[in-house]
Amino acid sequence: MLWFALHLNGLPLEAWLATADRADGPDARPCCVVEARRVVQADERAAAAGVEPGMSAATAASLVCGLQVLARDPARESAQVERLALALSRFTPALVRQPDGVLLEVAASRRLFGGAQALWRAVRAEARAAGVRSLRMAAAPTATAASVLARVEPPSPSPKRLSVSQRLDALPLPGALVAWGHGTRLAELLHGIGCRVLGDVRGLPRTGLQRRGAAALLDVLARAHGEAPDPQPWYELPRRFELGLELLHRADDAAMLVFATQRLVQPLAGWLAQQWLAAARLTLVLRHETSVRHARPDTVVSLALGDPTRDAAQLMLLLRERLQRTVLPAPVYAIRLQLDQAVGHAGHEAPLWRERGAGAGSGEDARALFDRLAARLGPEHVQRPVLVADHRPERAMRMSPAQQTPAARREDLVPRAPRPTWLLNVPTRLAEDRGSGRPLYQGTPLALASRAERIEAGWFDGELVSRDYHLAQACDCRWLWVFRERRGAQAQWFLHGFFG
Repeated sequence: MLWFALHLNGLPLEAWLATADRADGPDARPCCVVEARRVVQADERAAAAGVEPGMSAATAASLVCGLQVLARDPARESAQVERLALALSRFTPALVRQPDGVLLEVAASRRLFGGAQALWRAVRAEARAAGVRSLRMAAAPTATAASVLARVEPPSPSPKRLSVSQRLDALPLPGALVAWGHGTRLAELLHGIGCRVLGDVRGLPRTGLQRRGAAALLDVLARAHGEAPDPQPWYELPRRFELGLELLHRADDAAMLVFATQRLVQPLAGWLAQQWLAAARLTLVLRHETSVRHARPDTVVSLALGDPTRDAAQLMLLLRERLQRTVLPAPVYAIRLQLDQAVGHAGHEAPLWRERGAGAGSGEDARALFDRLAARLGPEHVQRPVLVADHRPERAMRMSPAQQTPAARREDLVPRAPRPTWLLNVPTRLAEDRGSGRPLYQGTPLALASRAERIEAGWFDGELVSRDYHLAQACDCRWLWVFRERRGAQAQWFLHGFFG
């Protein structure tokens, strides 16, 4: 087994800053998170000014002019971990959610992503894209070992590679006990008998430690070293994707919501990949500030995709186009992204349709272009020809919004007989050669090269047609599509199309 552990050591602060596109310029305000009037965590600007964890909020405010003080919010922290777990679920279904991190069992995913090193880089990049800025990662054969290494192991400049057991034995004892939730009494007891690292504890007699209340520590050490079973509660994905996010600052312009929307698109892409689905229709709900007298309804931004996809970049591109065209009637304080329709999309990322004879990526690129144009110009302004179940050639095709998927399959609608590439809007009447009975084109009788294909339809809508179609060749070797009208007292010939 191979476990990747991701520890969010900056979770209290990042849970607040997940929706804020904070620049590193001089206009960015320093901030810190407080709990019980004590500083829990400070950003780089505040820390550079002397703000430290454990300091009182009043002292921190006196050190930094314009310091933004944020109250610690466990609900925001839990939501941040939830979004990260959903985003990382595309790498493996064996995922464990922790209060301040995520564990992934990736032994079966290494080959799919090109090896352990490539998978490591992909997981880290996905965490960065999901809004995690302060991250510590570790890998180990057991979940307990990977988790404690990510939390406690100090960064080492030494290039010498050590085994997992050696790395565990070198961990500082106080940090490991805090990571495993053991009290200060056990820490004082072990420190009093000369234990400074976990390796010192493993060298002591087990019976003596058990009598002194260290049985739980011995059990977790055995699980970390693989000497005992290490069961983990698997994370279960929600049955339906619907995720909300409260903004740090009110947004007056829809373009300001792009950064926050990214924090919801990454979890959606992970959820879709885990379910082997692709998004076909999304809804982004923008909640406005309301007052007692003026209640503002939510602004709903709907997105329909012509080619369903689970690619986060493509989804974000289309949502960005829609947001830039949205006018907000009032400031937005929260957003919610929900998946309205999804289709099955198993296997690797490949286009669901591809033009005949096109290259490997041409169909995907064309459909992505259609979706982007529809998001920018509106679905009604981007149309495509769609086959219709009608035998009459002039009614066998209609224009439809490019993002709508035809109900019938294309193979069921294509006739077996040949059809011209250029169909005239109105059939042109042709004269008839009295001697041979063949139609005349440019003064010369046409050579009929096929048997009659009879089309008789339209009785159900009052526009009945009764025709015999032929493939004909003109004197200049062009191929024409002609028909003989069977209704009326005298049959007549018509030209209906040209073959390429």
